Amino acid sequence: MRKLMVVNFIIAFFASSLAMALPLYLLQKGIDVQEIGLIISVTPLVFLVLRSIASVAAEVLGTRPFFLASSASQALASLTFLVASTPLGFALGKLLDGSAQSFFWAVNRTKVMEREASKEMSLAKLLAIRMLASTIGIGVAGILISYSFDSFFQLLALGGVMSFAISMFFWKGKGQQEKIDPSQMLDFKGKSRLFRETSFSILFFIVAFAIFFSFLLPVYLREELGMPYESIGALVMFFYLSMAMGSYSAIEFGLEEKVLLFFQDLTIPLLLLIPFAQPYIFPLLMIVGFGFGVCYAMQEKMVVLATQGSKCLSTDFALIFVPGVFGEFCILALSGFILAALGSAALFAISAVLVALFIHYSRDVLK
Repeated sequence: MRKLMVVNFIIAFFASSLAMALPLYLLQKGIDVQEIGLIISVTPLVFLVLRSIASVAAEVLGTRPFFLASSASQALASLTFLVASTPLGFALGKLLDGSAQSFFWAVNRTKVMEREASKEMSLAKLLAIRMLASTIGIGVAGILISYSFDSFFQLLALGGVMSFAISMFFWKGKGQQEKIDPSQMLDFKGKSRLFRETSFSILFFIVAFAIFFSFLLPVYLREELGMPYESIGALVMFFYLSMAMGSYSAIEFGLEEKVLLFFQDLTIPLLLLIPFAQPYIFPLLMIVGFGFGVCYAMQEKMVVLATQGSKCLSTDFALIFVPGVFGEFCILALSGFILAALGSAALFAISAVLVALFIHYSRDVLK
């Protein structure tokens, strides 16, 4: 479990710091917001296709090869961003980023489900570790990019190399023990009602967070508030720290939905307030972050409940997120155009509505 924790730490450090820094880097390169949205949307598009393929392969090959492939892709993505100068070059970097995320998420939850007795709590603990790693990564990124984006991408490449070395010592994973038709593995209609309802519910949260964190927040802080890079890094770092606290608190409350519902509900009006309450953006973001962290922990609980007894864990984990990842791709591709046409308040409102829909439908699932 310790090696898995370290790899989770590195991949979260990479993904979240990149999500914060890359839009700022693209703005510095003179790329407009419409193109930024399209470039960022490459990762969920690759994830949508490649994760399903990798998950089916993992049922036969085990988990270790995909942790290795994820680490290698992370290092290559970082080096690509380091030398890229055109939208096409950055899109290639995002393609490699999508590959890294696809390989990692094809097997990460599977390894926990295979090896750990307390599955819900183990997944929630890994979530808290990833959020802590994201907090540190964003803070480090804010400091580094204020001096040099090159040093930031070099650090991410080094992280990929370290993750690769650690993954070499992973248990291979048992792979699929009985032959199952791949078409059955990816048959969404053949899944249980709970599985389909969970997939539908988490779609809204995946899309809400993608809008808010992967595109809107860094662009808003830089373009509308004119914050320097180090201030953006510090603010987003505390946002993610608050998310980690929300996830940890959810664990401490035993992932009890009724107790945690207030913190989830509070996220909705505060998301709407952010673009109109700039002097209070710090406390607003801290509370929103806490609510997002609780939502993430509840999402992990829902996924475990929906996949209990599965014979094909990797493919079921991939399949349950397909609608959400497709929605993420669509909204990120459109987000730059929405921002240019309607302003940031519209995107904050869309994120708030999506969180509300997640909370509404997740209540039915958790009952």
